[in-house]
Amino acid sequence: MYRWFSYLVPALLLLAVLSPVPAVYSESFKCTVVLSPTNFSVKTIGNAPSGSVVCLLPGTYNVSGDINVAGKSLTIQGLGSGPGDVRLVISGSIKLAPAEDDTVVVRGITVEAAGTGPAIQVYWSGRKGSLYDIGGVVLENLVINATQAIATSIQVGPHVRLRYFELKGSSIAAGEVGVQVGPDTAVSGVIVVRDNVIRAGKVGVQVGPSTTVADYLEISRNSIEAGTVGIQVGPPTGSSQAPPSIGRLVVVWNRVASTSSRVLEVRSIVRDRAYVYLNTFLGDGSRASLYVDTSLVPVDKIAFNTTEKVTYLYRGKTCTNYLGNYYVDWTRPDDNVDGIVDVPRSVTGSLRDSYPLADPSILNYIGQAWLEAPVSGEGGVAMGGGVLYDLALQSYLMLLLTATAVALAELLRVWRTPLGSFRG
Repeated sequence: MYRWFSYLVPALLLLAVLSPVPAVYSESFKCTVVLSPTNFSVKTIGNAPSGSVVCLLPGTYNVSGDINVAGKSLTIQGLGSGPGDVRLVISGSIKLAPAEDDTVVVRGITVEAAGTGPAIQVYWSGRKGSLYDIGGVVLENLVINATQAIATSIQVGPHVRLRYFELKGSSIAAGEVGVQVGPDTAVSGVIVVRDNVIRAGKVGVQVGPSTTVADYLEISRNSIEAGTVGIQVGPPTGSSQAPPSIGRLVVVWNRVASTSSRVLEVRSIVRDRAYVYLNTFLGDGSRASLYVDTSLVPVDKIAFNTTEKVTYLYRGKTCTNYLGNYYVDWTRPDDNVDGIVDVPRSVTGSLRDSYPLADPSILNYIGQAWLEAPVSGEGGVAMGGGVLYDLALQSYLMLLLTATAVALAELLRVWRTPLGSFRG
């Protein structure tokens, strides 16, 4: 009689999981300074003691000049239900220069740059042209609009040496460059650019030239649209500037489009390994162009496919294989219908992607734990130090609809069954 509960309960649980949850910020932080559009002052932020959490109430803040945070730890936190609730219209830049052992966090706000400089700049506040250590900077859940003709949304440098930089979960619009690290910048730890939407008139993400990343550079799970190059690691084509030097390069699970078709360029020394896989390279919609300088990144140091076999669902069947990238101009033939193009895709010279994806939808149906981005140790560990499961929303919906249909059918059968048939 109650067998239908075994179907209905999972369906209800899935409905609970998929139901929209209002975006609210964690209460794990405590505001030490609370500002509103009526009492806002750049001096209040600049003079806040190290370790302060400066909270901004919802509203529009018209800021003249720069917001300067130098020589300390500080968190600037928007208190809206999303970054659009706290809007800073700034004629200058948000300039961040934490002390060597400190971290500055900017979270949950919208920044509209009215000038032509970077909306947010990580810099050293001392003598121009000198290299001195500063600490770490974390930017997350931001909306940044810097669409002036020569504007860069976020710039790390030039001429600084810092410990680490992270940009996560943000939406970036730039007239010229979305995110730039360098030139002449040294990072003693890591750079992470993850889970962002980036639209730029020229370059989506640019690293270098003459820049060093000691540990690793991770560019992952971003949607990037650019006018010239989606991701550029190194100097532009034809430049005589020195290439960057990176410990480990990880470019994984990005969606990259460029009106020039140039989606990825790597002109960088990679001291350890480079990983480029599970990306969707759309180019200009008909062609995707990639370039890797194999004199700087030897063929045996770069992988264009996952380091382990991955289980995925494709056209109703379960497959297990190594997975490369999807290229808009390389989708056939796939005679055995496993979602992998039968012919390797040329990247640069003898460099090949041996497992190009015939259909980007494969990325929505990966159902086993897999090592998403090897950033530590040979063979790698997943980003953030863990292994994660990735089931697409479509997979959940399919499971939900199936479970719900079965539950309703069983319930209808029970209702139609004579009561006497349940008596013992």
